[in-house]
Amino acid sequence: MRAERWLSIGLFVLLAAGCAASDRLPPEGTDAPAPTRPEATVTCTAAGAAQDTPTPTLGEASPGVTVTIVYDNNVGDERVQTAWGFSCLVQGTEQAVLFDTGGDSPTLLSNMRVLGLDPHEVDVVVISHVHGDHIGGLAGFLEENGDVTVYLPQSLPQATKDATSDAGAQVVEVGGPVQICEHVYSTGEMGEAIREQSLIVETSEGLVVITGCAHPGVVSIVRRAKELMGQDVHLVLGGFHLGSASEAEIGAIVDAFVQMGVDQVAPCHCSGDAARSLFGEAYRDDCILAGAGSRLEIPE
Repeated sequence: MRAERWLSIGLFVLLAAGCAASDRLPPEGTDAPAPTRPEATVTCTAAGAAQDTPTPTLGEASPGVTVTIVYDNNVGDERVQTAWGFSCLVQGTEQAVLFDTGGDSPTLLSNMRVLGLDPHEVDVVVISHVHGDHIGGLAGFLEENGDVTVYLPQSLPQATKDATSDAGAQVVEVGGPVQICEHVYSTGEMGEAIREQSLIVETSEGLVVITGCAHPGVVSIVRRAKELMGQDVHLVLGGFHLGSASEAEIGAIVDAFVQMGVDQVAPCHCSGDAARSLFGEAYRDDCILAGAGSRLEIPE
C-alpha cells in the first residue's frame, strides 16, 4: 500500500512538472503585505492532532551556520553528481535542516555520502513546493531516515502528507509564517498559482534567506523575510527563477537587492546563467556561483 501511495504521488509530481529553465518569470510584488512578525498557524502532527505554533521570540543568533548544497544542476564540487533540482543542508542551528530533497533520492543520498553528511543526523526536512525537482527525493530519504519532522506546504496533496506520515515522519502543514526551531523560520506559503515557502535563518551576520525556486518572486520573498524578522539580509541563496527573464528584468531585481541592503547572493538551480552573470557584475566577490557540493559558512 505504501509503495502504491508513493507511486501515485510520483505521477502527480511528474504531472505538476518541475521548475524548467524555460519557465516564465512571475511578476514581483504580487503578494499581500507581510505581517510584522511570524503569525501563529495551525499545524497537523503525524498523529493528526492540531496544535498552535507559538510566535517566535528573537534572541541571540546562531553562530557558525553552514549551508551545504547537496543537489543542484550547477557544479560546486566535481566529486558530486549534478541534476536538475535543489536541496541544501543547514547545520549549526538548534536542529539540522534539510531544505528540499532534489529530484531523486539516489543522487541526493550519494552526494550526501560523498560530502560526509549523514542522513541520520538530519532532524527536520522542509519542502518548498510541489514540483518534482524539489520533492522527488523525499520518499527515498525517509526510507533512510524517517525519524524527522517534515514541514510541508499546506497546499500539497493530501496523499503526499499521508505518505510522509506513513513513512514514520511527523508532518507539519505550513500555511502562514512559522518558527521551525530556534533561529530558523519559514516565510509561510507565498504566491498564487504555485504556493511556495522559503527558509529564513538568523545568523551573526544577518538573515540567510534560502529559496527553492522563488516562484512568488525572489524580491517579494526577501522583502517578506526582512519585514517578518525586522533584520537585514546577509545572504540570499537558492533558485531565483530567472532562467527566461530578460536582462532588463534581471537588472531591476539586482537593483532591488542592492536597495534592500542584501550583502551577498548565491544564485543557483533555476536562476539562469544571465542572472548569475549580472549578479556577479553587481556584487563581484559577494556573488557566490554555488552549485552541488558548495559549502557556505557564516562565521561566529
